Amino acid sequence: MTSKIKEINVIQKPKSSIQWRIGLVYPNSYQVGMSGLTIKLLYSLLNQHPNISTERIFYSAKDPRLPTSLETKKNLHQFDILAFTFQFELDYINAIRMLQQSKIPILLHDRSSSYPILIAGGPTVTINPGPLLKIFDLFFIGEIESVVLEFLQTIVNSKFKSLRDSISSISGFYYPDIKFEKWFPVITPDLDKVPFPTAQVRPLVKEKKKGSLNGFFLQITRGCPHGCHFCLIGKAFRPMRERSLANLELIINKGSIETQTNFFSLIGSSTAEYSKIDQLIDFFSSKKLKFTLPSIRMDSGIKLLEKLNYSGQKNLSVAPETGSEILRKKIGKNLSNQQIKDFITNAERNGIRELKFYYIIGLSEDPVIEGQQIADFTQELVDLFPSIRFKLSVNPLIPKLGTKLSSHPVNYSSIQEGLEYLKLKLKSKHQFKTFPIEWATIQAILSLGGPELTPILSSVANNGGTLQSWKKILKGNPIEFFKSNYQK
Repeated sequence: MTSKIKEINVIQKPKSSIQWRIGLVYPNSYQVGMSGLTIKLLYSLLNQHPNISTERIFYSAKDPRLPTSLETKKNLHQFDILAFTFQFELDYINAIRMLQQSKIPILLHDRSSSYPILIAGGPTVTINPGPLLKIFDLFFIGEIESVVLEFLQTIVNSKFKSLRDSISSISGFYYPDIKFEKWFPVITPDLDKVPFPTAQVRPLVKEKKKGSLNGFFLQITRGCPHGCHFCLIGKAFRPMRERSLANLELIINKGSIETQTNFFSLIGSSTAEYSKIDQLIDFFSSKKLKFTLPSIRMDSGIKLLEKLNYSGQKNLSVAPETGSEILRKKIGKNLSNQQIKDFITNAERNGIRELKFYYIIGLSEDPVIEGQQIADFTQELVDLFPSIRFKLSVNPLIPKLGTKLSSHPVNYSSIQEGLEYLKLKLKSKHQFKTFPIEWATIQAILSLGGPELTPILSSVANNGGTLQSWKKILKGNPIEFFKSNYQK
């Protein structure tokens, strides 16, 4: 299906110039992969060298055929390096299934030099590569921009037999047999000194079908200045860094032309706190370009609401995390209920008609009470702001290794009770979505686990990668497996 999508800015190089081939593997669907910045950024970065061709490969659960690249339909065997980027732990199964479909041995010690070198990276790997240590040849920990040119030149300068050793000498690249405690993420200190793609690859879609696949993704900040106890970004990608206004203006001018769009999505974990946000938005206005802030912090974003009204944005995503002000402070989210109400008052005044609230449940010892607090707070807001449509996304806590809540006791059975209470309380009143409790438990296992999970991952993949296959391999109950193995 993806092969029939017409795209712009697909990179094509003369066959005579290509010495090495990299398969950039996103082990999820085209829709998911191309709805964010990651693939667009990596695709551009890894194609900087004229003698290296990098092609994209996505996973399709509906297509049993061999996974192949979008650009030239090459299968995984035809690449020298397969660079996997992992944004979600549940994609580990997809990656293994792609290797299985391609007849590439799953375990590192079963592969000879005739197979591609497998490299794993991405945020979930940076925080915990444990479940994949027996599978991949190399791991990249951190942010690739500041070492990507060295990486590409190393490939070109190496003979194939020494390539793995040569890459491992670059900062951020690690062999799986080195203790993870000695792995340090590469952080890009100055975003202005690294390249950012202005000719972003994207599908050509009709006006009425524009959505998350369309437009230009503009990352204005990276990292986060806050220390929420559950957050992966706040743990692994500190400190917060900014692109300069001058650099962003240059990127915007080139990007609007080279990506053929007037629509920009501003990316960053704390975009409202960008120091030049007012001047940046004024620049968009002066160029008659449209922009959107997909999400915003309510304690720092009030001043932006008037600007968003000018841009015509009618909906926003915000994250109060919990309905309890006391619990919010305990998890490092210093946001009061009054600040939330003040924000909504200003949002309503400036034309916002829909707010999506992101909540986490399982942050305390009593998730049922948390569910009650979310329901009560939602009802209070609905009564205060009848013209606003509230959508709720309430998801179980998934502890991340190394964060302050990584050892927090998580009772998924009680979380299920809290969610059931919410569903009953909010039924037919508000759009309410949640992540299924069993899948959340499995993701928590993958988030905290280590190499002991490799045979489980392989068995689950062999059995189709479905929830039923997980239950079968985990003896029927993911919750009990989690409690027995990852809760002190």
